[in-house]
Amino acid sequence: MIDAGAHSDGGFRLEGLANGWVVGRFAALEEIGVAHLVTTRQGPDGQQIRHEPAAAGREIARVLGLDDVAFLEQVHGGEVLVCERGGCAGFADGLVTATRGLMLMGKSGDCPVVLIADRRGRAVGFAHASWRATVAGITPAVVRRMAGLGCDSGDLVACICPSAGPECYEVGDEVRVAAIQKIGPHAEMFFRPAGWQRQAHRAFGAEPPVRRVAPPNLFDGAPPTGLAQSRPHGQTSLPVPPTTGPFQAGQMRQAQLADGARPDPAPHSAKYLFDLWHANTDALTRAGLNAKSIHTAGVCTLCRNDLFPSHRREGAACGRFAAVIGWPARL
Repeated sequence: MIDAGAHSDGGFRLEGLANGWVVGRFAALEEIGVAHLVTTRQGPDGQQIRHEPAAAGREIARVLGLDDVAFLEQVHGGEVLVCERGGCAGFADGLVTATRGLMLMGKSGDCPVVLIADRRGRAVGFAHASWRATVAGITPAVVRRMAGLGCDSGDLVACICPSAGPECYEVGDEVRVAAIQKIGPHAEMFFRPAGWQRQAHRAFGAEPPVRRVAPPNLFDGAPPTGLAQSRPHGQTSLPVPPTTGPFQAGQMRQAQLADGARPDPAPHSAKYLFDLWHANTDALTRAGLNAKSIHTAGVCTLCRNDLFPSHRREGAACGRFAAVIGWPARL
């Protein structure tokens, strides 16, 4: 299982539907009665979700018993919109509604989509938390918009859907610098060195423990035909590298050369693993959510490209999966 000290899986599982789809669901959202799901490759066409979201969304809404779908042109920023009707709400990365029967749909090919619902049924929302949107504060911005619709942050439940995991999401040092500048100094803890820096850390005795980030079996029983069980990739996690002190660039290069690796030409080309799950969990906590109400699927899309489209694995032609949420219309 994933490290419960850092992430909660929220009871995320895959299940087969009567129409043949295999979808993901969070027990934490089911418990409060909000309709939601995460699509997989065994479901709506990923290219249709990407290029024809209205048609794909209406099909998903019918499956959930909802009336219509609203979605965004996602632009990797910090803007959040409020909608009351279906269709494209505009250019943004967060969307909220108080309209019952209206489904909100986020699209992803590695970026975390954070589904958020109010326990009292007042509103739902989602954040498309790409690294740029995360740095721009997209998840707390969604919480603020939901507060404007009458929600209290203590009543919100947030679930981070499958996305690029903390052992696989590699970024340049410019991303780490931007995060620290925009989020604050504490953002340093969301990054760990990647590539040759791992070798350097090990050379200096910083060998970390193994950390698993995916549930060993996403299915309640045997997986549907054609889909393999989830498996932990079991890679290692590294402590946050110090910004000052003994780990200077020259020492890193010496350790790298001692290990027989090619030296990095300049400090700015350093690579880091960015833990977007941790970054968004932290942002939600700081926005007032109870830590026990924040859940992470713990499934890496790069590791489970058999289940989910991954831009980093497949390139620019990659399709998208959908993460959707909506309150059913009152009877």
